[in-house]
Amino acid sequence: MHPSADALSDRIVSWRRDLHQNPEIGFEEKWTSDYVAKALEPLGLETHRGIATTGIAAILRAEEATRPAVLLRADMDALPIQEVEGRSYGSQNPGRMHACGHDGHMAMLLGAAHLLSEQRSKLDRDVLFCFQPAEEGFGGGKKMIDEGVLDLIEIGEV
Repeated sequence: MHPSADALSDRIVSWRRDLHQNPEIGFEEKWTSDYVAKALEPLGLETHRGIATTGIAAILRAEEATRPAVLLRADMDALPIQEVEGRSYGSQNPGRMHACGHDGHMAMLLGAAHLLSEQRSKLDRDVLFCFQPAEEGFGGGKKMIDEGVLDLIEIGEV
């Protein structure tokens, strides 16, 4: 494992557990949005909040971008499910649970943002980190697109 990734692994686990404890349903992810923004803050990214109500887009600008930008995305919302008790980091919001792994998705994307930010001088493309609300049946992705998330930076084709 890369030394920086190894050093970050405990933080990624901590982010996941914090997010798991505080699940929010689609378009209500205010605490989640604030948490993600705070975790991104030290990276000095160009951050856009409030897209599709609670969504976040953060742009990492490469020092010398010679290739089209790439978009990395994570879902933010939880499901209206009661979590089985017993985990020290279990849901603290009754009737709400990160049952689909969105807490893990966000933690991994935060980790990627931190690692890629450390490598900014070596990047040959910009990166758009997209934290999407309301994936579980509420159309959050379409709403983010309708509100211009893809207009923030030109994304290359895969």
